[in-house]
Amino acid sequence: MSPSPFDQQHLPTGDGHGLYVAQYGRPNGLAAVVLHGGPGSGTQPSVLDWFDLSRQRVVLFDQRGAGQSTPQGEIANNDSHKLVADIEMIRERLGIERWVVVGGSWGATLALLYAGKHTERISALVLRGSFLASERELRWFFQELRALVPQGWSRMTEGWSDSQKGSVLTTLCDALLGGDARRASDAARRWNDYENAVMHAMAGKLDDVPTSSTELPARVLNKYRLQAHYLSNACFTSEAELMAAAAKLRGTPVTLVHGTHDLVCPPENAVRLKQAIPHATLDWIKNGGHTPADPGIARGLRAAIAGG
Repeated sequence: MSPSPFDQQHLPTGDGHGLYVAQYGRPNGLAAVVLHGGPGSGTQPSVLDWFDLSRQRVVLFDQRGAGQSTPQGEIANNDSHKLVADIEMIRERLGIERWVVVGGSWGATLALLYAGKHTERISALVLRGSFLASERELRWFFQELRALVPQGWSRMTEGWSDSQKGSVLTTLCDALLGGDARRASDAARRWNDYENAVMHAMAGKLDDVPTSSTELPARVLNKYRLQAHYLSNACFTSEAELMAAAAKLRGTPVTLVHGTHDLVCPPENAVRLKQAIPHATLDWIKNGGHTPADPGIARGLRAAIAGG
């Protein structure tokens, strides 16, 4: 049973969005904020397992268009730098001076962008399975990973022309953002099934995951619509911007938690970040994948957060 929040509210951004924010743990405890992945996935109460709620104050929130934030799936006024401004707005509204910032995957991208703007507000930074918003990573996931997840990739691209197969991300994004509900639903199903196949492969299982037989829930369609919006716009940032932000963290404790078998965000990302943040602790999780549900990844996060 998940802990109950001691506070939850919807904070208006002033430009059409309302952010769902919940606080857990000890109201006057050491503050931390968790930045969820995606984009568009929404926060999960399971992340509270990483914290000692008897002494820590944990802030969870759903980013624009995601989870319980409103309007769901909205892409207008929705970009990386607005999300960074939202993080700072939440900190100010909750009266928190400094906090530990925890981000995984896309959440790690946002954490770095936030660090670049508000370094002095971060008491420690914990990044898991970091995504660096590069063309290199997108090419790896949507094109080159077919070598390791052949059946999942074949099902994702079934019935497509060679041209469409040669630019998978563009094909998916065009369908999800094109206004045709049937094509959008089909693209979301293909993307979802492919991700499931990749997750199975990381867990050492066959990537032969059955195709979704039922229509995806609206929240899942919204998630992939938001991902298409961000990825088709290069996430409104660049690896160079993220590395410049990382270089500002000289006086901030930083821990990088990364699985050695992460197929979604390659381990190379952690090496690049370590070069930009030489004092950072790099915790390699042996045989670890991408999901924080991986026991090794979860242990690494708990240890890093306890140290922060």
